[in-house]
Amino acid sequence: MKAHWLLCVALVAAPGCGPRAAKVVPVSGQVTLDGKPLANATVMFSPIANKGETDAGEGSAGKTDANGSYTLTTSRGLPGAQVGQHRVSVMLMGAPAGSGDERPRAGGHPPPAKLPARYNTDSQLTFDVPAAGTTTANFELTSK
Repeated sequence: MKAHWLLCVALVAAPGCGPRAAKVVPVSGQVTLDGKPLANATVMFSPIANKGETDAGEGSAGKTDANGSYTLTTSRGLPGAQVGQHRVSVMLMGAPAGSGDERPRAGGHPPPAKLPARYNTDSQLTFDVPAAGTTTANFELTSK
């Protein structure tokens, strides 16, 4: 019985056995809208599964700053994104009207700021994350 248990442990720990762990590398970039930095947008990278596979791996996301710059973090909290092809979506939401006070001012919260669906719900944006990572995962969006 003990030998059987040790064999199982050895097989799971052996290279190439068990779940495949994708390589995660640093990824950052800038998002612009009509040539201007896009602040407070959420940039999401969703891996695209290889042909014949069903598990594409974990996604990554980052939020743009005032300069439109972002840095990705995986869903497990690792800095970056996994190597390979990703579908990219960019979402933008309006900020609450109050600062610190969650109650809406007279007239309510401002409506969410929207980007064209081609950048989020119907996104066709893709990005191939190279094995060395990148600081130039840039996206130049247009409002028209």
